[in-house]
Amino acid sequence: MKSQYPSQCGIALLCLLTAALPARAQGHCAKVSTDVTLYFGIETDQPDPNHPITVDLYHTDFEVSFRPTGWDVAISYDGPNAGGHSLDIRPEDALLYGNARSRWVLSSIPKGYEFIGAKPGKPFWVLPQNAGTGALALGFAAERADTGRLCRWNPHDSRGAADLDLWFEVRLLDVHGPADANFAVWQADGIHPPVVFMSTHDAGITARDVFYLSAGSHVHANWGFTQPGSYAIDFRVSTVLHCDDWLTADWAPPGDGTYYGDGRVDFQDFAWMAAHWPQMPHVDDPDTFMFIDPEDPTDPVGPDELTALAEQWLECGYPGCEDDDGQDLNP
Repeated sequence: MKSQYPSQCGIALLCLLTAALPARAQGHCAKVSTDVTLYFGIETDQPDPNHPITVDLYHTDFEVSFRPTGWDVAISYDGPNAGGHSLDIRPEDALLYGNARSRWVLSSIPKGYEFIGAKPGKPFWVLPQNAGTGALALGFAAERADTGRLCRWNPHDSRGAADLDLWFEVRLLDVHGPADANFAVWQADGIHPPVVFMSTHDAGITARDVFYLSAGSHVHANWGFTQPGSYAIDFRVSTVLHCDDWLTADWAPPGDGTYYGDGRVDFQDFAWMAAHWPQMPHVDDPDTFMFIDPEDPTDPVGPDELTALAEQWLECGYPGCEDDDGQDLNP
């Protein structure tokens, strides 16, 4: 990206931009999201060259925290090679494995469990919510979340997320798997009816296919599959960030997910950009971040960087930030 704008033009553009931006109220919240794919092998051949680390048998969590450096999404595995603590694995490297111990065959499907999509006399597979069964126990965790950056909000979900808290949302987007396969996530205590969070049986994927957990928590559930084979399951992980009293979080380059600087866009950042327009940036101020072209770091500050900064400002630089459902997210 080679800018042809002279320095005076850049400053004028900044002035025009800031004059057009709306006034904001004291502190706002904005929903931020990242998409993640988890890979499952249900009694598939091992090893899988596309997902070289097989995760089986031991306690494991799908970690979905947001930290000062951005999203911290990983498979946290307590296997024998973890050295006494959890081993973090990139989701694309992990194959979450359903072994023969996870296979069930029932002559009839118990009442209330039809959502799994299993058929009488046919096998189905469950990664159980309780460890110690000989099968992978997979949970959700947000234990590393930076609670100082999050907003309290109410998802109004009667399945355990109907109050104000620092919530993380894990929403089912798509399931790529064997033909006629169904996928489900639920919790059960053996006494009460199961609490179903996700199920592709009957209605397919709907707005109800979502799991909430609060920051700092660690929750387990059952993960069901009705066919053996390979699955790629897409999720959208979201939380609600607090926007500082002056603007919002710094810009993260597309696909990067890392926030540079002090996590806040303010007038000092705009001034810093104007001072370097169209020069090469030299970051020596902790309040600023790298306004460089992520595709070509040798290019100077230019219109693309200005646009990215403006988009971040506008993301929650107005009263009444709302999520996709129109729910007010202001604290």
